[in-house]
Amino acid sequence: MLVLADAASGQGEYNIHKKAIEERMIDVCIVGSGFSVIPLIRELERTQTEFTIISEQDSVWDGLSKSGRLDFDLVSNYLTSFYSFDLASDYKEDHYPTAKQFYAMHKRWRKMYKDRVVRDLVTRIDNFKDHSVIFTKSAKTIKAKHVVIATGFRRAIHKAINEIDYRVSNKTFVFDTMGDSTNLIISKLIANNNKIIVRTNGFSPADKALQVRLGNQSFTYSLDQLEYHNFRYVSRECYASITEGSPIGIKSPFLMREQFPVTLRDDALTACGLYPANGKVVIKYWPIDLYCLKFGDDLEASISKGYLLNDIAMWLYTGKVIAVPKDTPIDLDEKTITYAGIERSFHQYIKGDNEQPRLPEIMIDGATPYHYVYRNNFMGVIPKQLNRIYTIGYTRPMTGGLANIIEMQGLFVHKLVTQPDFHYKINHNLGERIAAYNNYYYKTPEPLKWDHTVHYGFYTDDMARLIGIDHKLSECKSLRDIVFYYAFPNNAFKYRFKGEYAVDGVEDLIEKLNKQYYRFVLIFAYILKSSTMELSERLAWIEDTPHYFFNDMRHKEAYRPFLEDYLKTYRRVTNAEVDETVCEEWDAMVREAHKTRDSVAQNVKPPDRPRFADDILWESRLLFHLMSLKQSIDGMVAPL
Repeated sequence: MLVLADAASGQGEYNIHKKAIEERMIDVCIVGSGFSVIPLIRELERTQTEFTIISEQDSVWDGLSKSGRLDFDLVSNYLTSFYSFDLASDYKEDHYPTAKQFYAMHKRWRKMYKDRVVRDLVTRIDNFKDHSVIFTKSAKTIKAKHVVIATGFRRAIHKAINEIDYRVSNKTFVFDTMGDSTNLIISKLIANNNKIIVRTNGFSPADKALQVRLGNQSFTYSLDQLEYHNFRYVSRECYASITEGSPIGIKSPFLMREQFPVTLRDDALTACGLYPANGKVVIKYWPIDLYCLKFGDDLEASISKGYLLNDIAMWLYTGKVIAVPKDTPIDLDEKTITYAGIERSFHQYIKGDNEQPRLPEIMIDGATPYHYVYRNNFMGVIPKQLNRIYTIGYTRPMTGGLANIIEMQGLFVHKLVTQPDFHYKINHNLGERIAAYNNYYYKTPEPLKWDHTVHYGFYTDDMARLIGIDHKLSECKSLRDIVFYYAFPNNAFKYRFKGEYAVDGVEDLIEKLNKQYYRFVLIFAYILKSSTMELSERLAWIEDTPHYFFNDMRHKEAYRPFLEDYLKTYRRVTNAEVDETVCEEWDAMVREAHKTRDSVAQNVKPPDRPRFADDILWESRLLFHLMSLKQSIDGMVAPL
């Protein structure tokens, strides 16, 4: 039974009604009923732990559905966007799901648990040492031993996605923000001959996928499957070096950051001994060459499904977007922006803002307001100032899908609320844990607005170690085990084929992936070869690759005809009416934005016959041979 109170929430109301609250309290109260709570709910049901869910707010995805704007594909692949238990039962091949497919999964889980949800709005939580009291809009008062908050973020850009009129043509838009959401909006505005100006301090773009050619074969990997996260335990410095292709700061004239220096983000504030540090924001997009390969044969159908070309590098290269410094003069009242000595009127300004958790009011000891700061939450889950309150879904990945992080957070919270010894182990020195984590993952002592963005593979492995379901190098008995440990990406399901949180079917899922990705031997071969080279040799070796990791601009020029075909097809699919009037003023601004590119591009040359492919192919064949021998680790040391 839930205890009801008739008065409005507040401290006075709590004092009036506290005697009416039953001595018995529920074990777990979950605030929010969206995508983020599913892994936790599954585990609570498995252990028959009592819980109540309270939720009234719609999710961002509900809003997109209502406005008819689920017409895009995700920035993270299927393997990192869906939960282990979904993948284990449904997986056939990796791909980038559409928003409609993703939202369908949300609705399926919501339908399953709809009878467990109390439709109400939590207005306040009074937190005490051994329990919390939750107040709702309908005057319900609930006493709970543990409270889990999973209410999502609020952010202005979400409103812009739903409300921008994409039918306008030949208008100028100014963005004071750059991220995946902004890039989505831009991809819809570009086709109608709109002009885009991005005021920026720089951003970190990355291709969503990369095709590798070895001999007569080609292999396509999504970015999320190319990150070999555990190699950081071998060498943090070497991991940083080979992840970027070369040490940070080394210049290559064919990279986007060198041709368009305004886009180069100064990561000094997020630089620490570990790379990448928390706080790095990565924008993922379809590079035009790979988009053409995957979708070019049936553009109309692909666009209709939501697979949109969003190559920000190509937009910059062709002058459809210009990036300008953050301090570029702008007059919001007159709606003008001044760049290259030109004052230009704009149609709409889209302001950037920070992601803010939609937390209800929380009062410490029922009296002192709680102020949320991400760094004061251990693993983004346990607030230092609160007792037995946990947050899920407020940690974001730089790359791989949010599902990885949320799933591990759900397991962590489940173990905290169901195993008192584990709860004590984690909480008795919580302040020290938080300080150690922050010292490892951040450089600056002051909190920054993107502190909650983490490298998903680092986070999942850290969390697995805390929970006790991690893989240990000491347990590796064969070369195959070692390749799995280092080269297989740290998706959440990597930790769920054995142990207390095992999921049926995950072992088969891992075997499917190993077959599809050749046991990730190509990745392991790259790690081995590049990490054993001297720096100068490694630079020459990598820079002669046909495709230099991410943001390689050498491939853009050849795809101008395809770009025009894509734009025409997009207009046809969306029934757009386009004003294609030439604007000399805009062309002058583009020429200024392209000055560095035009200068640097003179130093770009096609790669020679690369050693890279031959070396990786040879190394891979050696590894496959050694793995086929099924020798122990000791027998592998000499040949490796």
